[in-house]
This record gives sequence, structure tokens and C-alpha cells, in this order.
Amino acid sequence: LAVDYYRVSGVLLIVFGHWLLSCVTFEHGKFGLQDPLADMPWTQWITWPLQAVPVFFLAAGYASAVSWTHWRDSGRMSRQTWLRHRVSRALGPTGAYLAVISAAVVIGGLAGAPGSVLEYAGWAVAMQLWFLSVYVLVVYLTPIFIAAHRCWGLWAPAVLCLGVAVVDTLEIGGHIPYVSWLNYLLCWGALYQFGIAWHGGLLTGRRAVLLAVVSAVALGLLVGVGPFPVSMISVTGQTIQNSSPPSLAMLAFACAQTGIAVALAPALNRALRGPRIQQALSVANTNVMALYLWHMVPVVIVAAVLYPTGLMPQPAEGTPAWWLARLLWVAILAAVTAMEMLVLVRLRGFFAAPLPTIAVPGLGTVLAEVTMLLGVAMTAYGISYVSARGFAPGGHFPWHAMAIFAAGAVLVALTPPRASSATPAKSAAAQPGSGRESGRLSG
Repeated sequence: LAVDYYRVSGVLLIVFGHWLLSCVTFEHGKFGLQDPLADMPWTQWITWPLQAVPVFFLAAGYASAVSWTHWRDSGRMSRQTWLRHRVSRALGPTGAYLAVISAAVVIGGLAGAPGSVLEYAGWAVAMQLWFLSVYVLVVYLTPIFIAAHRCWGLWAPAVLCLGVAVVDTLEIGGHIPYVSWLNYLLCWGALYQFGIAWHGGLLTGRRAVLLAVVSAVALGLLVGVGPFPVSMISVTGQTIQNSSPPSLAMLAFACAQTGIAVALAPALNRALRGPRIQQALSVANTNVMALYLWHMVPVVIVAAVLYPTGLMPQPAEGTPAWWLARLLWVAILAAVTAMEMLVLVRLRGFFAAPLPTIAVPGLGTVLAEVTMLLGVAMTAYGISYVSARGFAPGGHFPWHAMAIFAAGAVLVALTPPRASSATPAKSAAAQPGSGRESGRLSG
């Protein structure tokens, strides 16, 4: 129950943060952006309660460990089939989102929309996708994470944490460019590994508290004495960033958040046992992926409608009126998103469906492994490219990135004929004594 709660609350905090900090302006017929984190440095502390990506990767690791134990260790599913199933569950909704937004951008370009407008809108609806490129990679590496957990226990995430420190030393101290991009996998992989350790019973009680305390002290030193900034999301103009890519300070923040989350889990489990609460949590978890994917679309729609018409006030940045306008902005986006979610729920068969499997006669196990590896790498590249540059960089649609993603998705879907029929049972609620862990979390 706590894992489900962390997953839902984490996405809600991320969505709220994106909305709050998407400070659109409209002057002289052109859209622009304010950056309160750069203009008002004290607001960088606000990013601490809003940065919930760590707990999401923690929950993802726990959920994958549950699913692996339920399906793979029981012998009911091969490793390759399990991987394809888990990766396809992420790539299916992501592919639907990319297809719809891509069609809108292409049609807008053909209709004569200005390149600057397409570029801004294409960036706004792509900036949240970076998470999915990393998520697909760590899910694909789950068998390695599981094996590392069983061989080395908590030393496995410790080694990944050490890797983050080494990478930051090379980047900041050694001035070696681009090496810090490895931290996307090392940092968030460490949180994913902590989630697996949590499920395995190695990260509970005093260990969780100790992790939180030690990490909090390290975070204070890294931010107060070290070279790292306060903000836990990127700020324009800062030489060192904590989130793009994640830094050692972000790792310390994430580990402190992990220790607190795990320590509070038993109390949360007791508080969430009510049937109505569980039902609400179940509905929220079912739709949390759609919310994460689609929550920036209302930003573009509302901005295009309210700002040019003058219906949205634009007070001076930082004034009380500006903060009230921010809250009004968030409230309007929440209302529009609620209507958007109703549509997505009704069309769930398209927007939430996993990738279909494509049975290929003669496709052997080894070749299927190769196609899946290539497919995961290609889809991760396509997602990360669009996330970094938007759906219309320079006003032009990135055909090559979308073609690479589409080809990669097809490669992931390819399966030997016998493996295509080995899919998990849809409902774990029908399994006597299965409980929630072997239910939705293992799906």
C-alpha cells in the first residue's frame, strides 16, 4: 500500500511542480517564459518538497522485484517474456502519446503555424519524457539488478552510489565533458536497486533511518560547503546542475528521501487499509502513467487560449498578485486535466495499451534477445532526443528520432511464436491469498 501511495503521490507532486514553474508570459504577440528559480533564488528551496522522482524509482524497483518474484521465480514466465512484458507496458502508452503529439505538430506545421510557436509547444509537451527513457533502461536491466541484490545485498546500490561520486569527480574536478550523463543510469539505477533491496527485506527499520540521517548530513555538506546548488531541478545559468544530469547532491537527497519513505512505510500501510482508500489508490495507480504523460498538454492549450486574449493576468514576478496568479493557473490546469483524463480513461484501450507482440516464425531465443536489446536502446534514444530538444527543434519535426523510436518499438514487440502466448494472468484478485503484491504490482 505504501508503494502504491508513493507512486501516486510522487507523480502528483511532479505534476504540481511542473505546473507551478511553467511561468508563461505573452508580450507583443510572442510567448515567453519566466524562471523564478533564477530570478528569485530563495524559491530554489521549494524544489525540495516537489522533487519526487527518487521515490518513484524506489517504488518502481520494489514493484519490479514483486513482479519478478511472482512470475519469474515461480517458473511461470521466461526471463525474456517477462522483460518484453514489462518494457511493453511502458512503451505502449508512451508510443501512443508520441504518435498523437507528433501528428499534432506535423499538422500544425502544414497548417502554417509559426516555427517559434511549434518549438515552444513541442518543448513544453516533451520535457517530462526524459524519465521514461531512463525507466525503460532500468527495467530492461532488472535481471542484473536482481542478481546483484542476491549476490551482494546492499553493496549493490552502494557501488552505484560510489559510481555517481566518481563520475562527478571526473566531471567537476577533472573537467571531463559528458561523462556526467552516466549518472542518469547510476543515480536512478541506485534508487531502483534500493527498491529491490527494500522488497528483499534488507532496507527496513534502523537501516532506513540510518540511510536517511547519513544522507541528510551528506546533502547538507554538499550543498552548504561543496560546489552543488540548492535547487533539486535545473536552473538557468547555473554551471553545476543537480538534476540534468543527476549529481552527487541529488543522490544524497534521493537517499535521504528513500530512508524516510521506507521508515514511514509501516505506518502508511496501517493508515491505508480502509477499503475505500484502497479502491481510490487502485484507481489512481491505474491512471498515473496517463497523468504523467499528458499533464503538460493542458499547459499549451490553456496558455494558447488565455494569454493572447488577456484573460490570464500577468502581474509582476514575485509579487503577492503573481503568486495568486500562479495558484489560479494551477487550478485551471487541474480542471482541464481532469477533463483530459476522462477522455483518456474512456479511450484506455488505445492510450494505455502495452505494445502488442508480433510472433515471428523462425525467430530464435538468441535473435530475440538481440532484437529486444536493440529495440530498448533505440526507443530510449528516441525518447531522450525528443525530451531534450522537443517535438519541433528549430521549428522542424525530428523525423529521424521518431523513426528510430518506432523501429525500436517494433523490435521490442518481436517474439518467438511460443513466447507470444506466455502473458501474465490479467487479474490477481482472483488468485486466493495473492494479496496486492502479487496483484497489480506484479502485473
